Amino acid sequence: MAAKLQAKHLKTYTGHQSAVYALCADEQGGFFSASGDGMLMHWPAGKDDGQLLAKIPGNVFSLTYDSEKKLLLAGSGQGDLFVISEIFGADPGLRRLLAHSKGLYRLLNTADGLITAGGDGRIIRWNSQFDITAEISNSTTATRALCFDEAGNMWAGSSDFKIRVYDVDWKMVQILQGHTQSVFDLCALPGNRMLSGGRDARLKVWSETGELQQTIAAHLLHIHTIQLHPLGEWFATGSMDKTVKIWDAENMELLKVLDKEKFAFHTSSVNTLLWLDGDHFLSAGDDRRIILTEIKD
Repeated sequence: MAAKLQAKHLKTYTGHQSAVYALCADEQGGFFSASGDGMLMHWPAGKDDGQLLAKIPGNVFSLTYDSEKKLLLAGSGQGDLFVISEIFGADPGLRRLLAHSKGLYRLLNTADGLITAGGDGRIIRWNSQFDITAEISNSTTATRALCFDEAGNMWAGSSDFKIRVYDVDWKMVQILQGHTQSVFDLCALPGNRMLSGGRDARLKVWSETGELQQTIAAHLLHIHTIQLHPLGEWFATGSMDKTVKIWDAENMELLKVLDKEKFAFHTSSVNTLLWLDGDHFLSAGDDRRIILTEIKD
């Protein structure tokens, strides 16, 4: 079945001076990117060049965009939360909030605010005014992954190799053990399943009740990111082994491998992925490049 998926390298965006760690979409077909030198950039749809929005201290590990409020939110390697407003104006506003005592690895927009997870193991809930309203000491190690399932439960993956599941009231209901190293990402799949991946290069499929259904030796090195296709039919994984792989979201069959030998792809670790629409996704990594790829069946 792998031959049925066709991939085409459309464009390479350059401009970052360090590894690119985070991507998120704007509401007009463009996207934002963030890198290890603190650069936050906006790439408007249809243009080859990006605009530098802000430069913050240190690495930027996480990024999300609130399209209703026109706010770009960035998490730094020091654990700070940066709020960038007026991002399409000549002089973007920049607000810095102390969030975590170590790196801020994950940002999730919610209906009434924001959730962050960091290297100090904490998970923090913020309201729309960026006041802290709740906090969980999830782990004594870094909390690197967050995802909600169809029932509204929150799954959190950590560097202690464990996944903890919290109900809608933020009460822990399960601790799942299956990975042998840090959990770097989580992705909700159709059929109320959860997918996890991390430093052990394995993908694990979990049922809604926390039963481990399947383990796949997916990559040669760390799995950094898992992103579901907008229609839910495929998902993509990006790895330290320099490849992106496309999988069938129903039966977990490998459909396509993108690598530098056959596809002029990334020359070092792939850190982040973003589906722009049903036919196009972005990948970025340690080679400082952002690559736009077309995928069709």
